[in-house]
Amino acid sequence: MTRRVITMLSLFAVTQVLGAQSSPDPSESPIWQVAARGRGLPAVAGDRVFALTVDHHVLALAVADGKTLWQRSTDERGSSTEGMRVVTSDGIVVAGDWDLYAFDAATGTARWAFHPAEGYAPGYFLGTIAGRLVLAGSPSGSLYAVDLDTGRQRWRAMVERDTDSGPLTSVYEPVSNGRIVVAGYTTFTTPVVGGVVAVDAESGRERWRFRFPTEDGAPSPHFAGGPVLTDDLAIATGGDGRVWALELASGAVRWSIPRLDGPIDGIITTTDREQRALAVVGDRLIVGSLTGYLTAYDLTTRREVWQRKQGWLGSLSWHPFAHADGVVYVPFVSGFLQAIDVATGAERWRTLDYRRGFLWPAAVAGDRVIVAAASGIWALSAPPHTPPRAVGP
Repeated sequence: MTRRVITMLSLFAVTQVLGAQSSPDPSESPIWQVAARGRGLPAVAGDRVFALTVDHHVLALAVADGKTLWQRSTDERGSSTEGMRVVTSDGIVVAGDWDLYAFDAATGTARWAFHPAEGYAPGYFLGTIAGRLVLAGSPSGSLYAVDLDTGRQRWRAMVERDTDSGPLTSVYEPVSNGRIVVAGYTTFTTPVVGGVVAVDAESGRERWRFRFPTEDGAPSPHFAGGPVLTDDLAIATGGDGRVWALELASGAVRWSIPRLDGPIDGIITTTDREQRALAVVGDRLIVGSLTGYLTAYDLTTRREVWQRKQGWLGSLSWHPFAHADGVVYVPFVSGFLQAIDVATGAERWRTLDYRRGFLWPAAVAGDRVIVAAASGIWALSAPPHTPPRAVGP
């Protein structure tokens, strides 16, 4: 099922949501709103938030009041920004468009642009910054490490060779603990296959690779969520909905969680072509689903702690979940944003108007939740902090 079809099905359910709100809607009285057509995941550093717009710009805004401190263009062409993320470290802001663009965080002065000599579009799957390395995947089968200070390529790891006649491979947003870099990938053969690859952060040398296995004669699934890291695990999801925990040092399977099964009361009831966003919060693994289900598992026992059956809201977004102070922020493809208590699964708040388009991940800055949407860049009030509550396994 394509993402476009999923979006249409999710919006079909929107009319059932209006009028059903019982918890407060923070977007009714935002802390501030900037009239810019935002896109993707913002980044917060100190008293500033950095966000992409759909027209190839990067904005620096004051966290306190949303005042625009500077605005710069990537000078890319095209009807819309290609990338979906801004990252920042040590006074440098890096934006993903088709390529990578770095700016001085204080002034907006251009620092560098990275246009790879081999491969293409590292900005499309910009990942994280690890030490002095900017890490990015690409739809050209390449995983890149770029020097944060100079914009020069430190290494390029070929996950699959991109040729005119061969199948294309997309390497998605990498994550890192500073020693190892982990990314999901999908190779668009017939049938589509995918997995997880890990490389050395210093050299780009491949350390291990895990290809999602088949079950019951089904095709090997594509990559469909994560990866997220713990101290010793890389956790990712295949397109059949199964969650895999791999040993970070070797790639060996530590455990797995089966896909959702049984009666599914969401608007989308099939789970054989899933997209499952993940988050690790303390000892909990939070797992989304295109069906609209949100489930928390105990990381030690893998037992289900709670599950929200809210399929009438439509599909959960496949982008990563932000979390802070025991709250996870869950975007929906239909444009809603929900704040969920990690300990209990209780809803703390939910936005009500789908037309605000909160389908991108949020960034948390203290008592504010920053969201980039086509309707603007918003600062919403985070739910009041409550002491952690003990939850049994």
